[in-house]
This record gives sequence, structure tokens and C-alpha cells, in this order.
Amino acid sequence: MKQLAIFAILFIPVVGAAAPPSTASPRATNTDRAAIEIVLATYTKAVSTKDQRLFETLLANKSIPFSYVPKDSRPISDHGTENYEVFRKGVFEGPPFTQRFEDVRIQQEGGLADVTLVFVNTTPKSVTRGWKNMQLLRVDGVWKIASEFFTDYPTN
Repeated sequence: MKQLAIFAILFIPVVGAAAPPSTASPRATNTDRAAIEIVLATYTKAVSTKDQRLFETLLANKSIPFSYVPKDSRPISDHGTENYEVFRKGVFEGPPFTQRFEDVRIQQEGGLADVTLVFVNTTPKSVTRGWKNMQLLRVDGVWKIASEFFTDYPTN
């Protein structure tokens, strides 16, 4: 009997650790997914038409974490991630380009959503691509961007 108790004490935690992970994961409801997709469509429209006012309606505020992420993130870890102003100048005061999103993945639970995607920027002379991660919050029933981090893919 003592051996059975020792076996149970040692074996049960191993069985629990070997159990498959939960299949539950945040999934956007149809209504929320549609609303988030409108945010994404408005984002690319605003960027592609240089409509800063429209773009800023999508943000929770202009002090959100918003930053380009280089291969080594030391610069943003040293100086912070509130870099919307750098993005704003580059997009709305820089050379024109059009942007579209591909491979969009949306996870959402309640008032929190996580969006990851590939962005494609096109100018008459080049096409660049990168990866973006955004967190959105539902504020008074409206989805707002609460943070954005993005990086670029190497060009060949």
C-alpha cells in the first residue's frame, strides 16, 4: 500500500504534465471579427491616402506603444516604445506608398484582441514587406489600436 501511494505521488504529476494542452483559445466572434476587419481596412486606406486624421481615429491615444522593432531591440528597450510620432512623420510626411495586409490572424476574447499580419508597402520603384503585431481594445463598443510593433523582412 505504501508503494502504491509513493507511485501515485510520483506518477500523477507526470501524467498531468503530459496531458495535451487545452484546445481553448481566444477566437473572435463574427461581429467582433467584422469590426476588427473594418479597423484594418481603414488603417490601410488612411496610410495609403495619407489621411492622418482618419488614421488617428483608430488609436486609443497617441501615446500608445507603437514602434519599429529592429533585429536587436536594444534601442527601443533603452528609449521606450512610444514612437508614434516617428511613424506619423514617416507615413504622413514621407514619400507616398500604398499598403495592404496579408495573412491576417485575429484572436479576441472579450474586449481584448490580438492581430498579427504581414504588411506589403508598394511604391512605383519598390515593394517592401514586414510583420506587424497589434493589440486592440474595445472602448465604448469601438475597437481601438492600443499597441503596435512592426518589423521588416530583408530584401533580396
